[in-house]
Amino acid sequence: NRAGWWKLSVHLSAAKWGKVSWSLPDGTLVNNALQSDDSGLRNRRYVMYGNGTLLLQQMGKKDEGNYTCHATNKLGKDERKLIVKVGPNGPQIGLKSQSLVKVKLGESAKLSCQATGDPKPRITWISPQTDVIPLLSDKYRITDDGTLILKKVTLADEGKYVCVAQSSAGDDIRNMIVEAELQEPFINSKRGKTNTKLLAVSYQTALLDCRVEGKPEPKVWWLTPYGHLLTTPYLEGRFQVHQNGSLELRGVRKTDAGRYKCFAQNHLGEASLSVELEVASLAEKPSFASPNIEILPIKQDGGELILECPARGTPNPEISWVLPNGTMLSSGRRLQRFTHHFGNGTLRITQPMPTDKGIYRCLARNVAGQAEKRYALEAGWKPVIRGTTGMLLLLYTLQII
Repeated sequence: NRAGWWKLSVHLSAAKWGKVSWSLPDGTLVNNALQSDDSGLRNRRYVMYGNGTLLLQQMGKKDEGNYTCHATNKLGKDERKLIVKVGPNGPQIGLKSQSLVKVKLGESAKLSCQATGDPKPRITWISPQTDVIPLLSDKYRITDDGTLILKKVTLADEGKYVCVAQSSAGDDIRNMIVEAELQEPFINSKRGKTNTKLLAVSYQTALLDCRVEGKPEPKVWWLTPYGHLLTTPYLEGRFQVHQNGSLELRGVRKTDAGRYKCFAQNHLGEASLSVELEVASLAEKPSFASPNIEILPIKQDGGELILECPARGTPNPEISWVLPNGTMLSSGRRLQRFTHHFGNGTLRITQPMPTDKGIYRCLARNVAGQAEKRYALEAGWKPVIRGTTGMLLLLYTLQII
């Protein structure tokens, strides 16, 4: 027999004449007087018919055991024992019909796949490229109940996703189609017109990001400071426009400085990005004059603790802080009692507590490289002299005569 969420019946036949009763594994006695339990017609766990047949419904592992049928009349009595075993229940996925999930580009999509069975089935997801999807990655996350979460959906994520529920009792599958909604173009996750600046170093490579999304897939092109039109894809000389819309400029020269414009267009709208490119003659990797690691005590005086990040370099490095739990604070950002001041790179901790202990990392970056300075915060305590307060010491002088 198979157990599951559906009703499963087992018919146990007995004698046609006489009084019939059944003993269940849990000690319950069912007879002609009590032909069934009183939990409702459709939800009864067991029903006994007039001919002695016992109907068991919604069987599970707990219903396994010995069932004894007792038959008596004026001429005597008889009984018969039956052993009932409940076999495994193969996986069953609810709502198995193929479904369509529509999502906006750049947003997350949730694909549900809830399966039942005994033993509990294992959920596996297959991508449109027929690859097994990991439990956790930059693109995907599979929750404990089997739901697949797609992060920041792009056009490349469209297609058929297959949920496979497997156990030793069998398997079941469900197909789901992910489709991006029609959407006007946006560049680097922003719509409309945007502006930015980029500092490059002579004779090195500069990458001007213009990551375009939209549906239908937008047409992308660049306009250089000298009026040259570069379409996607483009490769000639030192210039290359990648498939995602970004412009790569190799062997940067002083004469390459100027305003570069990226355009994206489909029938729903248009977006543009203006990049002001500056070219530096030379660059110096960030460095610190003070030691790269310092150990500081945490004072519980209700004040504040200041961590400095005096990085130097050419061009001036960008500063970011990494807290002990891995949270990154960019310049000007505040998180609860932690503030990264804009401009000087200082990290301020208000009302420090012993739980703030750990390694705080200051990262300084520019086009030439990166440097790191660390602070190790440890819980500090004021000095305490142990002993009995106000103890009187008596000194005795032993005089030898």
